[in-house]
Amino acid sequence: MRKVNLPENLNSANPGLWQENKKGYIKEQREYKLVTPLFGGGAKTRYADEVTTIRPSEIKGQLRFWWRALRSWQAGSSVKKLLEIEEDIWGGVAETKEASKVKLRIEVLDAGKGANPFERVQGKSFPRNHPNIAPAYVAFPLQPTKQDPTIYPVQVGVRFKLSLLFPREFKEEVKAALWAWETFGGIGGRTRRGFGAVVPKDFSPPSVGEIRSRLSKLIKGNVWPEGVPHLQPDSLYLFKGSWQKLVEAYKNFRQWRDEGRERNKPGRSKWPEPDEIRRLTKTHSPRHEPHHPVHKFPRGQFGLPIIFHFKDKKNGDPDDTTLKGENFERLASPLGFKPLGERGPVLVYVLEGNRRLPEPYVLDAGRHFEVDVELTPDEARNIKPLMAAGAEPDPIKAFIKWLEQGGKQ
Repeated sequence: MRKVNLPENLNSANPGLWQENKKGYIKEQREYKLVTPLFGGGAKTRYADEVTTIRPSEIKGQLRFWWRALRSWQAGSSVKKLLEIEEDIWGGVAETKEASKVKLRIEVLDAGKGANPFERVQGKSFPRNHPNIAPAYVAFPLQPTKQDPTIYPVQVGVRFKLSLLFPREFKEEVKAALWAWETFGGIGGRTRRGFGAVVPKDFSPPSVGEIRSRLSKLIKGNVWPEGVPHLQPDSLYLFKGSWQKLVEAYKNFRQWRDEGRERNKPGRSKWPEPDEIRRLTKTHSPRHEPHHPVHKFPRGQFGLPIIFHFKDKKNGDPDDTTLKGENFERLASPLGFKPLGERGPVLVYVLEGNRRLPEPYVLDAGRHFEVDVELTPDEARNIKPLMAAGAEPDPIKAFIKWLEQGGKQ
């Protein structure tokens, strides 16, 4: 590969839009703000970095990821070719590899302030959530537990300036990566659930038609390297409400239940997994005999691991069980939420390419049971949340269809 020696000093980069200097380098500066809280991102787990709230290496990692999601079709089906193209632009992933030709500098304009999504309430076993800071359903890793009583904060009000310098031959690739990151991405942890949503200064949310049109212009191939997450113009939906309202809709869809007979006691799940766990473990309370006709775990397609907790264990229901891969503990969710403003809208997107494990799914219930997450159309017709989306057998596509139809239970 041809090596290009870049100037190291970015401090002389003047504000502007894609300015080209006489040496053939492009300068770019953009100012950003976070419209949702920053989740972690520092050296200390679940805390923002006390010294450098935002690091250039983190931004470069985000740009590299979103470049892959948008532009890796250029490599066809070859992972080797993808790595060669990627290394030429963004550098290698080891110290012995070629350095990145894209140089970044970060200036933090406002490090923000800490805020707690949860607080303890005297006499209550569960903390109170402040959804205006972060909704509980996606902020659960920040709440106190018996094992860890810490209430972890998030960082709100973060603003920063990003400066870039790179050879003009990479202009289109860097522009594409920046646009994808600004439209779909963020910084810190749990960005696919809406945390750390980054938007440029004076940003106006685009329509879903504009996003699809831009994707169609930037994606010019239909073959992608195997296992590489990538975007598709059709796998999008623009939710008109706030992040908090979208998370509530997501919770309602994933936790779809019958109405309970008593206050604060919801009815049985309309998904098949709880009853299948009861069948596999041969354990259930007298009032929860398994009856669901589907014997599969379709919600495994939302990402792993999933811990199933039964509230009626004292009356005979199973202990906690975990759905995971045979040798993989985690599978990142292909479903993503990107708030485009402090009050919405929220872009809902799907990353294709690595939506399934390359091995069996298993239920860890003291012993391992091999299980299936794929549904047939007939099975989908027996699952109420999927029936609400036209008997769509893909749960992720069903969620988006359900939103499009108004998100009513």
